[in-house]
Amino acid sequence: MPSTIVVFRSFIRALLSRASCLLLLGALSPAAFAGYWTGVTRSLPASPLGNTVALSCHNCYGTTNAATTTQVSMALDRGFDLVEFDLTLHADGQVYVEHADSESAVGTFANALANTALQQSDRMLFLEIKEGYSTAAASDTLMLGVLRAIRDWGYATAGRPVMLRAFMDGNNRHQHLVRAKALLAQAEFASIRDHVRFHALIEADVRNGIRTAKSLGFHGVELEYRMASLFGAVGQAKLLGLGVGVYTTPASLGELYLSAMREDVDFITTDYDRGTTALATSARALVTEATSLLHMNTLAQTAYPLTYKRSGTADYPVAQGSTMPALEVLAVTSDEDRVGGSMVFGGAQSVTTWQADNDANGGFLVSAIVNFDDLTSGATAAILAKSDSGGFALEQAGTLLRFGVYVNGAYQYATVPLLAFNGTDSYFIVGAYDGNGAVRLWVNNTERTPSVSVTGGVGLNTSPIVIGADPQGATDRRYFFKGKIQQVMVQRWRNH
Repeated sequence: MPSTIVVFRSFIRALLSRASCLLLLGALSPAAFAGYWTGVTRSLPASPLGNTVALSCHNCYGTTNAATTTQVSMALDRGFDLVEFDLTLHADGQVYVEHADSESAVGTFANALANTALQQSDRMLFLEIKEGYSTAAASDTLMLGVLRAIRDWGYATAGRPVMLRAFMDGNNRHQHLVRAKALLAQAEFASIRDHVRFHALIEADVRNGIRTAKSLGFHGVELEYRMASLFGAVGQAKLLGLGVGVYTTPASLGELYLSAMREDVDFITTDYDRGTTALATSARALVTEATSLLHMNTLAQTAYPLTYKRSGTADYPVAQGSTMPALEVLAVTSDEDRVGGSMVFGGAQSVTTWQADNDANGGFLVSAIVNFDDLTSGATAAILAKSDSGGFALEQAGTLLRFGVYVNGAYQYATVPLLAFNGTDSYFIVGAYDGNGAVRLWVNNTERTPSVSVTGGVGLNTSPIVIGADPQGATDRRYFFKGKIQQVMVQRWRNH
């Protein structure tokens, strides 16, 4: 049972912040309720649980017009939804496609848009303004060139929006977006103004940056995928009615990042499957692959019964009871490591879901968003587990956080010292084993110490997946966790 102090604190916070969260939920834009991509013509990839995730081909261009055409062809062939061009203005008054303002002979924006295959496709443009902001007049020269090119080449149409993007940074590049919004009010842009969206890429002073993006009338924010307390920022953006995505997940082990985040964001910019030869499993296939066993995110849940999903879109209820965790609801204005709802485990609570197993020769991919309350006792404490002579465990043990799977009659673990954590931040923790190779563990999307290499499917058992404790059969529990858990996810996992 939680202590009286914990329950009282959670109750008072809930009373104070639940109203704030509910008011914000009531104030969300229609797109936030129906999905950020509602109304888009292209059939975007949807996870087995129903979340739509658009995939952006990172830096989808080359140093010449021909090289850019080649990169765009690759993006079209491999099913990317968003084609990313970086844009600068040269002294000759033309807009160019490049990462930095080189003033050298690189491909022009007009030539990139003149690509017939891209024009006739249903792919959307992800346009990042790289030019530093100096004056409104200089910005207007750049943004008029961008907007006119979009209009004249037939982009930004109903069902096919164009996203203008810029960093909110010391160079004030997001001010180009402010200027573009003002320019769109001119009569010459009447045909495209309703089909242009604005995104801020934010790496510093993130929570204030998200609020600023909202106040400026932007439509979305993009966050660095390894940032601290990532999902606190994701949650803030969602509760404010903004679309939210992450950048730039790498090519190496890119399948893990795409699969681990597919349920909780609206778009992902990635380098996965950008090589000369297409990979056997595309980014789109990873989003849609029928691997889900469990997903629970309490961000927008403010009261019992809580719900989770299994392998499809149906919700499964979790009723309140004496052994269930308290629910803490943090207002979007709190600027804590999480916002919205989280389950509070005081050392005697757990949530039992269902008996879901991996494939006989395969493994598991699991994740959790966690804030720790006990980092020093050395007690074994399970965050998410199906570890009953089989299955997996994401848990604290002594001085380590570890993820283990039961292979060939024993548990094999990837680890990270608990000294790497604090009780203030929230952590996005991912563990994975695909049936052949090391057991792996990531904290905030940075890999930690893997196990030795092993081969074999994870042993099956009949115990349920439990949040906050270790299952011993259908009803017995041990190794109770102390802390807050906002999200858990379990997927079947194989070698991709």
